[in-house]
Amino acid sequence: MHPLRERNCDKLLENPLLRTPPPEPEKPRPPRVRKPRQFKLPPKFDLVPKEFYSCWCNHLKELQMAKHKVDDSPPELFPELYLKPRRLDFYALQLEDTMNVNKELLKRINLIQRTGGYVDCWMPEPSNQYNKLLCKQRQRDLNEIQKANFYFYSRLLIARSEQLLTKELDAAWKDTRHKLILGASLPFILFKTGRIDRDMKDPAMDKPPNVVRPRVSLDIWVRGGSKIGKVQIELFTDIVPQTCQLFLNLVKGDGAGHAYSGTRFFRIVPDLYCRGGDVTKDNGFGLYVPNSEGEAPGIPMGAEGFTLNHTVPGVLSMAVTGDDEVTGQFNIIFKPLPQFDKKHVVFGRIIAGPAPTLERISALGLPLGTTTSDCIIRSCGWYTRSGLYREGSPNTIKFPPRRKPKK
Repeated sequence: MHPLRERNCDKLLENPLLRTPPPEPEKPRPPRVRKPRQFKLPPKFDLVPKEFYSCWCNHLKELQMAKHKVDDSPPELFPELYLKPRRLDFYALQLEDTMNVNKELLKRINLIQRTGGYVDCWMPEPSNQYNKLLCKQRQRDLNEIQKANFYFYSRLLIARSEQLLTKELDAAWKDTRHKLILGASLPFILFKTGRIDRDMKDPAMDKPPNVVRPRVSLDIWVRGGSKIGKVQIELFTDIVPQTCQLFLNLVKGDGAGHAYSGTRFFRIVPDLYCRGGDVTKDNGFGLYVPNSEGEAPGIPMGAEGFTLNHTVPGVLSMAVTGDDEVTGQFNIIFKPLPQFDKKHVVFGRIIAGPAPTLERISALGLPLGTTTSDCIIRSCGWYTRSGLYREGSPNTIKFPPRRKPKK
């Protein structure tokens, strides 16, 4: 290109109209106006004294003005983790090379248009086979480039930043805040610190070789309160198969609405034992009659045998009535109880779960067998031979109303 034309082309490329406009100046933020704090206070009833109401309102104000100890601020953002400066430098160099190539292309296009130089599209129809093959090769290359450009454009349309969106962060924080408020609203229960010796062993309860014993789990909670623990129970199906099958049927749900899930431990004697599993009345006076094959309906199952004894904590035994009948109620002992031997059928033991589970259940009982708070079986299930956990059905029987304690 002639030096004069090259100089004119450079002046054209350096025209101010072709430059990138300067960024808009940032607008100052308006000053923040602090709103007066509004407290949520309960309405005053006529029967409530003014002194008690004012004291209660002051207490609520102090609670609402209390500063939280949990750090609820969002995590600090480090832009260098997402912007990746080394990759940005590479992109900047690549963009600079692309601009230089574009300048050279513009110079050549200007030269071709001014001098009428050699251009492929101005050529007549190729006359020999070599030119035809060359044109086809160029067309294939152009098609590949166009295909790659379309693919790159589609990737740009669906590209997403590695940083979460503000909408997603707000939804996650809303869910976390709801869990914190729900957990703080549950009543606080101070459990007893006494320790139950669970290191005691009984060789008679060990599993024989080549015997598979089923396992079930009970999720024990305080009604309207905190979780006590989830324990796993091993059933002695090789010793008392019928009693274990009765317990397993109530863990799964018998189809008529009877199940352990949703029932409570209606009797808890501290440091001795607890009893639950009344699936008909939930107060210890219910009588469950299984409708299994081979038995006439309406006849309770009898005691199967008294092979094992109550020798270690965590043993489960099926309660037997004075008429030698099994009603589905079971005991969990906190210490060795020889007075239960030959009276209740031992059919399982606790093999896994939180260590203080038995201590927490024992702490909810009173000397006469009543409970300070309802200890319930929130959910229960069983494990298959392959190790999969399957949850049982809840109890749908309508229990009789309970008598409120006198104040």
